[in-house]
Amino acid sequence: MIAQEKKKTSRWYRTNLWIHRWVSLVIALPFAILCLTGLILIFHEEIDHLLNAAPKIETIQGIEHRPLMDSIAVAEQRYPAEHIISTTLDPEHFPGLLLIGMTKAGGNFDNARWLYLDIAQAKLVDQPAFDETFTGFLLELHAQWFLGPIGEIIGAFIALLVLMSLISGVVVYAPYIKKFLFGVIRFNKGKRLFQLDLHNLIGSMVLGWALIVTITGVLLGFGTVAIGIWQFSELGALQQQYQHALPALHKPDMDLVYASASQAAVGWTPSIVLFPGTEYSTQQHFLVLLEGNSGFDQNLLRIALIDAANYEVVQVMQLPLYLKAVLISQPLHFGDYGGMPLKLLWALCTLLTLFITLNGAWLWWAKRHKIN
Repeated sequence: MIAQEKKKTSRWYRTNLWIHRWVSLVIALPFAILCLTGLILIFHEEIDHLLNAAPKIETIQGIEHRPLMDSIAVAEQRYPAEHIISTTLDPEHFPGLLLIGMTKAGGNFDNARWLYLDIAQAKLVDQPAFDETFTGFLLELHAQWFLGPIGEIIGAFIALLVLMSLISGVVVYAPYIKKFLFGVIRFNKGKRLFQLDLHNLIGSMVLGWALIVTITGVLLGFGTVAIGIWQFSELGALQQQYQHALPALHKPDMDLVYASASQAAVGWTPSIVLFPGTEYSTQQHFLVLLEGNSGFDQNLLRIALIDAANYEVVQVMQLPLYLKAVLISQPLHFGDYGGMPLKLLWALCTLLTLFITLNGAWLWWAKRHKIN
C-alpha cells in the first residue's frame, strides 16, 4: 500500500517537474518580453509626462468653464466632412480636456480620428497618436504582440502557460520544505545548487504576486472577446429593441447629456458618451459610461441610456460579472491603484520574476552541460 502511494506520488511529482521545466522553457522568451515591457508600463503616466507625450493645456487663472458645445463646434469646424461618435471627460488622467472621436460616414471606432480639446478655451491641443508614443508602442507589444485582437488571445494563452508553470513549480518545490528550512541557500555546494536555491526562494517570495498578475493577464487577454459577447448579447438586445433611428440631431447638447447622466446614479460620474447609431449604442440613445467615485466602484463602470430626443435617462445598467472581472484586472495587473509605493512594489516583483525566468533557463542549460 505504501509502495503504491509512493509510486503515485512519484508519478505526480515527475509529471509536474516535466510541466514546470518544459512549459517554462517554451515561454521563457515571450514571458521575459512581457516582464520588461510590463516593468516600463507600470510607470507609463510618469514616462508620458517626462517625454511630453501627454497632452498639455495652458492654465489661465480666472477663466470660466466654457460649454462643451464650444469645443465640439471647434472640432466640427476643423473636420466638417466627419461626424462625432464619442466624447470623453477624464479629470484624473486628462484634467481640463475633452477627447472627441470623429469618423466619416460609414466609419466606426477602428478608423476614428481622436482629438483633444482644452474645454476652458475651446481650442485643439496637440496630441501625438497613441501608437506613436513610446508607451503606446510598448503597450501594443505587451497586450497584442502587434497582432490586434488575435494577439490578445495569444497573450492570454501565454498567461495560461505561465499559470501552469507556477502551479507545477509549487508542486515541485514542496518536497524541499521537508528537507531543509524555507529560504536556506547552499552557498558552498556549487553554482547550480546555489542558483536552484535562489530560484526556489525568490519564486516562493513572488508567488502570490505572480498568480495575481498572471490571472489578471488571462482575463485581460480575453477582454476584447468579453466585450464582443456583451455587444452581441445584452447590447444586441437593446439595439434590436430600439432599431428605428430618430431624426438626426443637428447639434446635440452634450452639456445636457452629461448633466442628465450625472443624475442617473449617485456616486457615479459620467465619462464616455457614445453617440446614437454607433456599434456601441442604439439608434435612439446616447450610451454613457459612468465611473465610480470611491472605494471598489472606482474600478468599475455603469451604463446609462440617455434619450437622444429629450435627454432623459431611460435606464441605468450594471455590467455583467465577466466584464467587471476584466475591469478590475487592469489596475491589479499594472499596480495602478495604490500610488507610487505600489508601483515600486510591482516593479520589484517584476524584476524578481524576470530573474527567476532567466535563472530557470540557465538551470536547464547548466544541467544539460553538467555545470556544478
